[in-house]
Amino acid sequence: MIIRCIVAASNAGGEPDLFFVKVKCSLAQYENGDHYKAASEAAEENGYEPSLAFDENDPGGRAMLPLFVWESASVVKA
Repeated sequence: MIIRCIVAASNAGGEPDLFFVKVKCSLAQYENGDHYKAASEAAEENGYEPSLAFDENDPGGRAMLPLFVWESASVVKA
């Protein structure tokens, strides 16, 4: 499965920002929350300081889904 994730983070300039990524994971990994860790690690690898990750099924994540063109998001593995 591929789950869309949004990571609230500070960018390289120290400003509050959002990092968008798709995480490929199994159902077991999703249920274990591994997709949150993979999304946060991807943000960190891209120069962000992550603080909180949301997925598309979380209330906050659902609210932020329209903020990004998901076809352009990177895909990482959990």
